[in-house]
Amino acid sequence: MTKALTRTLWVGWFFASLLTPMLTQAQAYSTRPVQLIVPYAPGGSSDVIARTLVPYLSQELGVSIIVANRGGANTAVGASFLAHAPADGDTLMLADVALILNTAIHGSSAGYDPIIDFKPVVMLGSAPFVLFVQMQASNSSNLSEFLLKGKSGTLTIANSGPGSLGHLGAELLRLKTGLQIVSVPYKGAGPAMTDTLSGHVDATFGSTASGMPLVKNNQLRALAVAAPKRLLDFPDLPTFDELGIGGVHVLNWWGIIGPVGLSRDKSDRLYKALQKVAAQPEVQARLAGLGISPTLLGSDAFSAAMKNDLNLWKRVVADGKIKIE
Repeated sequence: MTKALTRTLWVGWFFASLLTPMLTQAQAYSTRPVQLIVPYAPGGSSDVIARTLVPYLSQELGVSIIVANRGGANTAVGASFLAHAPADGDTLMLADVALILNTAIHGSSAGYDPIIDFKPVVMLGSAPFVLFVQMQASNSSNLSEFLLKGKSGTLTIANSGPGSLGHLGAELLRLKTGLQIVSVPYKGAGPAMTDTLSGHVDATFGSTASGMPLVKNNQLRALAVAAPKRLLDFPDLPTFDELGIGGVHVLNWWGIIGPVGLSRDKSDRLYKALQKVAAQPEVQARLAGLGISPTLLGSDAFSAAMKNDLNLWKRVVADGKIKIE
């Protein structure tokens, strides 16, 4: 080997050794741990989803990810924290539809604007609510019979609390049908379901995860799903649209959002990483167990869905004259 060739190879190796760390650094998502906010106390559905995602997402991004539970005010505490966080991608949040409902009900006093203050990254999944009645309710074997009861009296529909999706869903049904429907608030979905089972209320709007096991045990009857189309797992359950009451769409969803100003590069990297994470069998099984259907929407489509939801629930709050202190 000539001296000239040796020198050329050595120079090439020298510059390659300098460039490799630079490329590695450029490819790293962050040099600091990433905080994923869950705006609820530990143990709920959102917490379970976050802790299922984190090991896979951490591996895909090559960073440590910490789940931070910041519950309170129907997710407003966590959302307000995110709204004031630096837009460097190191602080994210697993949001659900409560992000929208707070603003629809409380306006600017919610402490954030869901459209202006956040950068939607990816919607991971959605879960429409179902109208459930007690199995023994002889005058409610289908939706028509249930609503007929409301033409001669008052229907009571339980929900998990003031301002919850079940609460606004019942108000939406009232507005669409013109019937006398009273939305009865409880301290959680469990007590609402219990009083439906006991016959203390006529029905409840709930998730498939909480209600369908009771349907299989012949304790509850599912009358209709509040979604644009039927559920793949329950193809025999009709939608409200199919039964002649159009526009009763009551869907929860879960997705990752960041502060406004999050770069397109960071957002795209998160989306691609979460695409891979969502394909993991354990993640799919965990979401299915919670009654969540995979609904991977990118930033633009997720943003459009949030705007549509905000418009819908603002109209329900205004037309229904809903006020919550």
